[in-house]
Amino acid sequence: MADVQAQPTPGQNPDAEVPELTAPELAPGDVAPEVDPNPRLYRDWRGSVMAASAFNLLAGLWLIVSPIVLGYVAGDSRINPIVAGALIAFLALLRLVGAFGAEWLAWIKVAVGAWLFASGFWLAESPAASWNAWLLGIAVIMLALLSIDATEEGRMEGSPAAGDPLGLG
Repeated sequence: MADVQAQPTPGQNPDAEVPELTAPELAPGDVAPEVDPNPRLYRDWRGSVMAASAFNLLAGLWLIVSPIVLGYVAGDSRINPIVAGALIAFLALLRLVGAFGAEWLAWIKVAVGAWLFASGFWLAESPAASWNAWLLGIAVIMLALLSIDATEEGRMEGSPAAGDPLGLG
């Protein structure tokens, strides 16, 4: 029995009065969990969908009031930003209240944003109307694409709320 206690256990300093454990020997073998050298910070994909949709809702509301606030001239199409803004706001609201997996709503916003951008060349006479259509068109497209990307991220994680991918066949 005395021989068993006389041998130092792994990780102990036999010359020390009070044996101390060294760090590698604290949890030898499979006891210590493996540490990922490149940890990935996970975030809920629905939060990204909601954030992009909230900003799209604000863009839609701005488009509705922008002809009045910016003082569009007589040659500017006042109805174009109002209709586009109402459609964008409605689609964004649908995504905000829970249609997280309805990626096709975001694709419609991409199309409306592209139309809005193009209409800045054809339906706007004043610089204010043109820049409003161009900037908001790009913003709506970018936010809708971010929303689509977040939905795809949810599908990759296997979330049932992300729905099925769009199929053409």
